[in-house]
Amino acid sequence: MNRRTAAFLAIAVAGAGLDLGTKAWFFSRFSLGRTTVLVPHVLSIQLTTNPGIAGGLFPSRIWALVSLAAIPLIALVFLRKKDAGRIERLCGSLILAGALGNGFDRLCLKSVRDFLRIPGIPNFNLADAMLSCSVAVLVLIWILHDRRPVGDARPAPAREPHDGGVGDLGRDHGPRP
Repeated sequence: MNRRTAAFLAIAVAGAGLDLGTKAWFFSRFSLGRTTVLVPHVLSIQLTTNPGIAGGLFPSRIWALVSLAAIPLIALVFLRKKDAGRIERLCGSLILAGALGNGFDRLCLKSVRDFLRIPGIPNFNLADAMLSCSVAVLVLIWILHDRRPVGDARPAPAREPHDGGVGDLGRDHGPRP
């Protein structure tokens, strides 16, 4: 196993451990359904269990099997991507960590333990936060990043209808071919 793979898996296991540890800690110290305000109108602790997916949608035992199938698939996708940057690999590790943490809950406890509450958002846990934030960062990277190889990165020839330069302002180029 190379260093990149080892680091990827170590981050995923550490993230899953942190998620499972925080769930165990909160569920051993707080009562189900009772709300403890940490930051008024911003963050509370409220223990819930969720047999479905986000916000309790589609409660079913099938999600345990989906989680089980997703774990090797996530690892495979991100470990086989040779041109992935550090941020992409970190996001992949955190997505895997979230899948491991929630997958453990689904397989062993039959529902996911959620404890964080932000007004307007369904209760969530660290695994959910790792998954959601990582996906959001990956989407931003993929939208904003120019995927052309460095050797191909060049502007359009100047003074042509498609160059988009200042010379195009106010000119009518007629119909496009």
